[in-house]
Amino acid sequence: MLVYLNGRIVPAEEATVSVLDHGFLYGAGLFETMRTAGGVPMFWPEHACRLRESAAWLSIPLPWSDAELERAIVETVRANGLEEAYVRLTVSRGEGALGPSGKTCAAPTLVIYVKELVLPPVTGRNLVVLTTVRSTPETPVRAKTLNYLNSLLAYRELEQRGAAEGIQLTQDGYIAEGAVSNLFFVVQGEIWTPALETGCLPGITRDWVLQQLPVMEKRFTLADIAGATEAFTSSSVVGILPATAIEGVPIGSGEPGPVTLQLIENWKKNT
Repeated sequence: MLVYLNGRIVPAEEATVSVLDHGFLYGAGLFETMRTAGGVPMFWPEHACRLRESAAWLSIPLPWSDAELERAIVETVRANGLEEAYVRLTVSRGEGALGPSGKTCAAPTLVIYVKELVLPPVTGRNLVVLTTVRSTPETPVRAKTLNYLNSLLAYRELEQRGAAEGIQLTQDGYIAEGAVSNLFFVVQGEIWTPALETGCLPGITRDWVLQQLPVMEKRFTLADIAGATEAFTSSSVVGILPATAIEGVPIGSGEPGPVTLQLIENWKKNT
């Protein structure tokens, strides 16, 4: 694997970051995951906008233009001989003195990783209700920071239970999101998704869904969706995937519904 590190594309085994990098020491950093379509990152302007907004909250300077970052992604994908790729772009505060202050960090660290894009089959998934509670975000809305512990714990629980995705609840019992995706439910003819105040990530594909159809952003519980007729998840890499059961209990007919199938077809037009 070849990775992009601070302006150079090098073998992964030669790409090293200082032990004094504040991303390593304190989780002071951000990342964006995405896929390419036609060799370029999908929804790049939206990813770049979210990255810059999050960097401002953490006071991490981004000295690269959006075009420079996009070009670095494309070059890294090509260098790895990939037609389409899974991409992770990481920015940390950079190397500095030991201690929580970031004032000694002279320049941020930029790393771009890519790997072959492997998409799961578009089949209905069973959502398990996770015991790992969705934590309250430290920023105005959740940012994709290198402090990823909450999602790691949720994903470990998924692996232990042999599940592909789950439902994370807030401390007070409201549905927030999955371990690695946003959640949507069709209830009484309306599409519901958890409001950002639950601590869910403002996902890029989540925003795309909001632009496709009328969606109610609200706080709701498992009891509120007992009569749901459809459910689906969204993420930047896999797009839209149907969820057809919760803890083994079928949602509606137990098959992907018309809203989900229409969104999947709309999504394919972007790829």
